[in-house]
Amino acid sequence: MALHAALKKKGNVVGELEKDILEALWTLKEGTVREVLGALKAKRKAAYTTVMTVMGRMVEKGYLCRKELQNGSFLYTPCQGQEEFYATTSRVLFSQMIRNFGSVAVAQFVDVLEEVDPKQIQALRKRLRDLK
Repeated sequence: MALHAALKKKGNVVGELEKDILEALWTLKEGTVREVLGALKAKRKAAYTTVMTVMGRMVEKGYLCRKELQNGSFLYTPCQGQEEFYATTSRVLFSQMIRNFGSVAVAQFVDVLEEVDPKQIQALRKRLRDLK
């Protein structure tokens, strides 16, 4: 299932382990479960079977792509680059929020941006002016 369709259908947002796995694979470019587990050890403790199960589910969600190797194991790659993944995920989530909550969601988003970094709101204003 494609990422956009999975997000739209299920409203999925990546969990912490999924995020860590994606970050490991964006760094590694590709890897087996064992290689990803090795990359995760610096950040978290996880069992091989847990990582294998989560990575299998991430394939079903469209986050990861995999191909079977001659030895029967799988080689995983992120289906999208980091920036593209975050852009797609953000777009779907924002669309859902605006559809469900309208202008209230937009107003809250602007309020949160101002709390986080006032420079971000200036950049957004400039982008909105450029769209006109």
